[in-house]
Amino acid sequence: MRKQVLKLQRKMRELGIDVYVVSDIDEHLSEYVSDHFHALEEYSGFTGGDGKLVVTAGSSDADTGKDFEGLAALWTDGRYFTQAENQLEGSGIELMRMGEPETPLMNDWIFEQLPEGGTLGFDGSCTPFKEGTVLADKVRAKGVRCVYERDLCGDLWEDRPAQKVTPCWILKEKYTGKSAADKIADLKAVMEKAGADAHILTTVDDIAWLLNLRADDVPNNPVFMAYLMIMPDGQVRLYTEEGHLTDEVSVYLKGFCVQVFPYHQIYEDVKQLEAVSKGSGDVAVLLDKKRCNYTIVSSIPAGIRIIDRINPEAEAKACKNETERANIRIAQHKDSVALVKFMHWFKTEGLKMERLTEWTAAEKLHSFRAEQPGFFDESFGTISAYGANAAMAHYAPSPDPALDTPIEPHGLYLVDSGGQYPEGTTDVTRTWSCGPITPEERLGYTLTVIANLRLGDARFLEGTSGLVLDYAAREPFWRRGMNYNHGTGHGVGHVLNVHEAPVGIRYKIADIEGAWPLMEGMYLSDEPGSYVAGSYGVRIENLVLVTLDYVNEYGRFMKFETVNFCPVDRTCLDISLMEERDIRLLNLYHKRVYEELAGDLTPEERTWLKAMCEPIVREE
Repeated sequence: MRKQVLKLQRKMRELGIDVYVVSDIDEHLSEYVSDHFHALEEYSGFTGGDGKLVVTAGSSDADTGKDFEGLAALWTDGRYFTQAENQLEGSGIELMRMGEPETPLMNDWIFEQLPEGGTLGFDGSCTPFKEGTVLADKVRAKGVRCVYERDLCGDLWEDRPAQKVTPCWILKEKYTGKSAADKIADLKAVMEKAGADAHILTTVDDIAWLLNLRADDVPNNPVFMAYLMIMPDGQVRLYTEEGHLTDEVSVYLKGFCVQVFPYHQIYEDVKQLEAVSKGSGDVAVLLDKKRCNYTIVSSIPAGIRIIDRINPEAEAKACKNETERANIRIAQHKDSVALVKFMHWFKTEGLKMERLTEWTAAEKLHSFRAEQPGFFDESFGTISAYGANAAMAHYAPSPDPALDTPIEPHGLYLVDSGGQYPEGTTDVTRTWSCGPITPEERLGYTLTVIANLRLGDARFLEGTSGLVLDYAAREPFWRRGMNYNHGTGHGVGHVLNVHEAPVGIRYKIADIEGAWPLMEGMYLSDEPGSYVAGSYGVRIENLVLVTLDYVNEYGRFMKFETVNFCPVDRTCLDISLMEERDIRLLNLYHKRVYEELAGDLTPEERTWLKAMCEPIVREE
């Protein structure tokens, strides 16, 4: 058994814990987490993006002092089966392939391993409230005690990376369009309308947006680790590490009466909510249980009424104001220049290199972005994928030369990437040929382009759900009995997270947010794709703003404004599959691409781009 697991099992026996669950989540349930929270990797060796490790304590013989190992099993989904098989080999940890008929559900397996009246352990601060509640309810039938207020893995983790604490910087009003003081005033008005006396906020992107502060605590997301609570008396409390507070930021926060407290003091202050209430006997706190960890919600006194709803900050920040939209266009212009320069280099120089690889291509793209004024980070790790690797939607290239895939002079190359600028966050995907492609690749490519163009051309009444609009993208695939197994669009933050709730475009309702109404100012992606496992992958992604088209007696009609510019590789298209409207839409887009970018390119790049953007004329 892996030594870290054995150490954990010994501690579990010492503390009387029968089963312990290890996660890879931070206290704020962030999509991306710092190395400090990679407990799953430390204890299992598995580095995939989603998984849970469950460990049983085993036993000890009091007479001989001999220990008997317990069990260890890791649950993950089909995206990571091959990776998990390789990384768990020889560890003594059993791989549980989620979704396969013979694989037990994790909570069922835990229930079977727990003795009557036993003890289950997990770190409640790094467990979603709903997940912890479902698990606790499941094991209650055996009279099991849940221990969740101790980070057992953290206690035992030797040389654990320190939690990153970076200085905050103020995102000025010329970028945000609204002061933090005004945002807080709006929030308090929403609280009053909802009947809330207090508000607990644990999501770091919402806190960064509310306070107009940014930092570098989490990879690719310019946020800082913090909690925020508005008390019944109206006091605004920010819970964070002192290292985030420069002199300028401290003065700035005092300017609109935000009081700063130690990072983890919130856990005690939540328990005291009733004591500091207005004494009305019916104190209500507004929070989003879905986005709170188990310990926070469980610490709220029984006498406090919880108003469980989406964070008002998440709703407000989803609709970008006019200033934010203007800045987003600036950021997208810079990013589009970088991507087009990279595409030109790839096509004219990169493919002639003795050894062009996925990693070296990604590094080259980064260098072009780094040349753009204000660029300070990628918005996520670049997906640079050649051939069959592009069929994996969450693929990551390897910097290890032995594992780095070479790009050959045939087939398709997919690059999904984005940048962070003071003006905004970007995300764009393009796929293009490296040489000859197969008829199957050409079909998938053409259908993806058609789907992207048709969704981008949609007209709809304000408030229409992304569930309705998803059909515009999927219809070309469904008509041929094809599909792609990911959402068509996700919300994007403003100098924040590249994936931002609640807006989205998809055909399945995972929760109420799957049907969130699209409103003016929302910023989201249009990214259909076509994938054949073991063969190829295609994705074309643009970012769009929801903008007003016109108003009539039926209401406010919206359209999408595409804000990023990079040509589609026309050499990959089967024109016979495209209707006249598809050709017209592509020609119009290419006209905009050239007009937007030509002035920022070298003469050689400009000539190349003009050829790439020449109108398509269907031969009679």
